[in-house]
Formats: sequence, structure tokens, C-alpha cells
Amino acid sequence: MTIDEKIKGALYGMALGDALGLGTEFMTRQEIKSYYPEGLTSFNQFIRDMHRSMHTPGSWTNDTEVILRILEPVIEDEGVDIVKIAHKLLEWYKEAPNDLEAPYRIVIPTEGWADNPIVISHRTWRSNKMLDASNEALNRALIIGIFADEETPISELARRVVNITHDDTRCVATTAVAAFYVNSYLYNDQEPDFTRMWDLCRNIDDRALYFLRMAHEGKLEDFNIDDEETWWYTRKSLGVALWALWNCKTPEEILYSLVNAGGDSDTNASLAMMLAGLKFGYEALPPLKEQINGKERLDDIASRLSEVVKKRL
Repeated sequence: MTIDEKIKGALYGMALGDALGLGTEFMTRQEIKSYYPEGLTSFNQFIRDMHRSMHTPGSWTNDTEVILRILEPVIEDEGVDIVKIAHKLLEWYKEAPNDLEAPYRIVIPTEGWADNPIVISHRTWRSNKMLDASNEALNRALIIGIFADEETPISELARRVVNITHDDTRCVATTAVAAFYVNSYLYNDQEPDFTRMWDLCRNIDDRALYFLRMAHEGKLEDFNIDDEETWWYTRKSLGVALWALWNCKTPEEILYSLVNAGGDSDTNASLAMMLAGLKFGYEALPPLKEQINGKERLDDIASRLSEVVKKRL
């Protein structure tokens, strides 16, 4: 499979999982059955409640938008400069997006953050007693998996890229594991070694190991995805995404399994479909990908990012 096919698959998979997952985001399984008796499989089925009315059906949310924003300086530099990434996130924040999660709302406007993001993020998390390891940084695994190398291994690059806004080792561990998956399929065309994934996770934060084991050995029901108190946990989102990749046979099955499981379904499906796009390629993604809003932008970024990746081969 070509690099172009993989990168385009990753970006379209991320956007598709995000856009369709919005239709069931923050719903329980019971609510999904009530609103979508036959399951949610298309954008024209969306209910138009207050949450979903903030977006046009077929549009992605902050899960994809953040990655597209920070890919711009990454592509330009052909590398990762966390200060430039922070300034891109600050630009996005000043546009007042309607789906800002707590880490973004609290960290980004802090004085001096954009010029010294890791230090200021750390202080902000501590001073505000931010103890919840949420899942907003997970899709940065795409960038980490592409640019990690012997000089800057996955664990170190994950810490730098995640800590820009999420100063929690659980966030770093889960994103690093997802990045290892990205790196393995992008550069080696193979399923990542589970033992190496386990060791990578254990060396950063062993609290994520329970969910990694569940993804490898458990059932989707074991995750209790639609529990309102825990559905946005980064460890849970990583776990359900990996479970889907290891237990579903096609990208379509991955997409609909996670979208119709509820909880933080846009993040869960976005991560899983990003990884599925790398594994199966763009052409294997469901035809629904053609209905995503913003395809020209995705195509442009995918083309430029592919050229950067090819230079690293």
C-alpha cells in the first residue's frame, strides 16, 4: 500500500469517525436505541438536539480540527516544534470554537502559555487541580507516530506533544501506544507487537495497562463505554479503539460498532478510524467518506503530509 493511500486513509478515517460519532456522542446505548432504532449509519439520520445542532451533519468536531491545525506548522517545518503548535492552537482558541473541552479552555488562555507551553501547562494543571486524564490529545498519535525516530523516540515525543495541553502521564501513555500503532503500520506495514506496546505503556504509566489488556483479551461490553462518569477517559478511548481494530474485520464494522456504542463516540471512532485508515487504506473506508464536509482541505493536507513522510523513508 502506498504512503499516499495510508495518509489519506488516516485523515479521512479520523474525520469520518469524528463526524458520524457526533450523532451519538454523550448518549447511552439505551438512548441510541431510542433515537436510532436501526442504528446510526448516515448523516441524514442525525437528531438535531442542542448538542448536535452546533455542527452541520457531515462536519467534524474539535477532535479532527485540532489535528488539522497543528499539522500546518508540522508540514511546513517537516518536524515538530511545540511552540509553533501552541501558537496554532492559540489562533484556533481565539476563533471561539463551540466545542472547547476543559483542558483547552483552562490551559490555552493562560498568560505566556503559547511561548512556553509545557511549563505553563504543567503549572496550570497543578494550580487548578486538574486530575482528570481526558482524551483530547489522543489523535496527536498520528503526528508522533510519523516523526518519532531513534533520536526522539515515541515516549519522549509523546510527552512533549501531549504535555502542550495535557499534563498527565495517562494521556502521554495512551497517546504513545496509539502512536506506536501508527508508526508500525505506516513504516512497516505490520501489526504492532503487543509486548512492545505493553512495555511502552508500562514505562510511562502502568495505570493504562488494565485497558490495554482489556482491548487485547476482553469484550466491548467490558469497557462500559456509555458510563457518564468515565466515558471521556483517555484510557477508555484508547482501549475501545484498539479493541475494535483487533476484533472487527473491516473499517465499516469498526465505525458502526463504536458509533453505536455511545459514550464519547466521536473521539472513540475518530481514533479507531484514523488507525484503520492506516491499516486498510483510504479506498477501504466506507463510502460515507464521500459525504464529509471539507474534503478539499483534507485532500490538500493529506497530499502535503504524504510528501513529508516520503522524505523520511
